[in-house]
Amino acid sequence: MVLITILNGLFQFSLPFDPAWLAGVASWLAALLLFNNASRILQVQVGILLAIGLILIFYAADQGVEINFLNVISSNSGLLSMIAAVGFLRLVAISDTDKETRLPVGRRSYLHTLLGVNVLSTIINISAPMLIADRIHQQRPLQRFTSQSITRVFCGCASWSPFFGAMAVVLTYVSQAKLLWIVLAGLPFTVMGLVVVYAEARIRYPTEVDSFIGYPIHLDSLKIPFVLVICVVLGFWLLPETPVLMVIASSALLVTTLTLVIRNRASVTSQLGDYVVNGLPRMVNELTLFLAAGVLAAGMSAIIENGVPVTQFTHFDATTSIQLLGFMLLCAVIGIHPVILISSLTPLILTLDPNPNLLAVTYLFAWNLGTCSSPLSGTNLVFQGRYDIPSWKAAIWSWPYVIVMYLIAAIWLQLIADLFP
Repeated sequence: MVLITILNGLFQFSLPFDPAWLAGVASWLAALLLFNNASRILQVQVGILLAIGLILIFYAADQGVEINFLNVISSNSGLLSMIAAVGFLRLVAISDTDKETRLPVGRRSYLHTLLGVNVLSTIINISAPMLIADRIHQQRPLQRFTSQSITRVFCGCASWSPFFGAMAVVLTYVSQAKLLWIVLAGLPFTVMGLVVVYAEARIRYPTEVDSFIGYPIHLDSLKIPFVLVICVVLGFWLLPETPVLMVIASSALLVTTLTLVIRNRASVTSQLGDYVVNGLPRMVNELTLFLAAGVLAAGMSAIIENGVPVTQFTHFDATTSIQLLGFMLLCAVIGIHPVILISSLTPLILTLDPNPNLLAVTYLFAWNLGTCSSPLSGTNLVFQGRYDIPSWKAAIWSWPYVIVMYLIAAIWLQLIADLFP
């Protein structure tokens, strides 16, 4: 799936059939092979999504709507390929730290750890907080304060990072949105969240901050992210017609491969092969969830094409975006994943002819705040499995932070809607 999607995006092959069919079939075959490895909750959720999507598709077809079956099976192949390709970066992005090295302690260590989580997570996603938290956990069992600090900062990266699954989803469903505009609107919000996390820690947890055991971030840790950003920027410039997701995916694979070659040429094949066999299958949750969401989105689009009234709103402005953000956060609290909401709501909202950039930023803010406040988010579930911190507790701990950030988001959305109409 990854190779076919990237090659087709870069070279636009002229074949008797659309190569997207091959990528779509490959993704569904992978999902079938790996489905038993997904969590039970996710299996049920995926089954419900598929059932609803198929019902909508068959109903629309019965009403005479022409169904685009290529879109049904491959609508999310691009974003899945990007997520999978970025996953390879965990092979090279963070070097192993000497086990005997004493970790730094204190306020500066806390701030450096937050900045490290933010910068590294921007590029390698969930791998960064896991590697950093694992290192801290080796010296002192992870507690509430450390856990909530790391997860909030990590989730904040979803507001702007081009390498996050959130951005891939948004650029797929809101295709008219401009990446530069999204970054300019989302990065300041991420910084605001970082400031809120640090300020709350200094006010509410002064003792924990003073005794905080942090993760040492060196300049060497930033080399790979810096090189990757350069590759992506060059890709945007040299290949303006290539889809954004494919530029990111191909850059990630290129940087990973070249770095492995420079470090140890003899082991490149074995390391890449080991990750394909043992690493890629771990993204079964994202794979099955996004495929099911694509089917649901296709069903929703077909129903809308049939002329079904979809919303009480007549336009989409800053006020509507704030209301949408609040609704999505309430849904996140009860465990509805952002990708489900985005795939379901986008066909409805697009009928209002919204500003695509404002809609995209609203989705990213909802992904940011929703993932740290949901008991069923992948981030909270990972911390539960690895560090025995109940996901429902982790979600509740973040609700006050989310409320504060929602108020900030409301002001920020109104401001950017006026500045960037």
